[in-house]
Amino acid sequence: MKIPFSKVSVFIPSPSKWGRFFFLVVTVLTSSIADAMPPFQKFNKNSDSLFSFKLNAIVDPEAIKPGDRFTLYLNLEISAGWHIYSLYAKENKEQSLATKIILKSDVFIPSGLWEEPTPVIEWDGALEKIVKTHTQVVEFRRWYKTIEPISSGFHEIKGSIVIRACNNKICNLPRKILYKTQIKVIDGENVDSSR
Repeated sequence: MKIPFSKVSVFIPSPSKWGRFFFLVVTVLTSSIADAMPPFQKFNKNSDSLFSFKLNAIVDPEAIKPGDRFTLYLNLEISAGWHIYSLYAKENKEQSLATKIILKSDVFIPSGLWEEPTPVIEWDGALEKIVKTHTQVVEFRRWYKTIEPISSGFHEIKGSIVIRACNNKICNLPRKILYKTQIKVIDGENVDSSR
């Protein structure tokens, strides 16, 4: 198509069907992505600086004989005004929010499930629904048993806890926190497996 403009002719090609399609896709995607996300996924990149935590891993007892049981405690302190979610989600669709604890070991065998304090069932403004949460100081615990035979000396216990922290307005992205402690295995002929 030629459009006369003064004494100069300008040629404007009509867009191809692929050009129109590409333009349509880009327009639709860029205009509606922010509105399509649920409110709790609207992430404030500065929110991580407002949330702080402290994680301690402790074993009890600190020394055991081969075959004995011990308890691993994970003590997590979180900032005031923030909460994390229960290990055991209220519904299946909340599994992505649930706190997850991982310990991978060939030496220590879990006995039972992780235990947590009774969670608070409350309305979460960031998610706009009722959920099971923990605030301030939370202590998780689980029994473990050593394999037999096991060498005497110190054995490292390490793993991670994955949390998602929210403050009823915004949620942080899931965060993986590493923990590490150790337990001493001592020689002994009388193995007390009642612990």
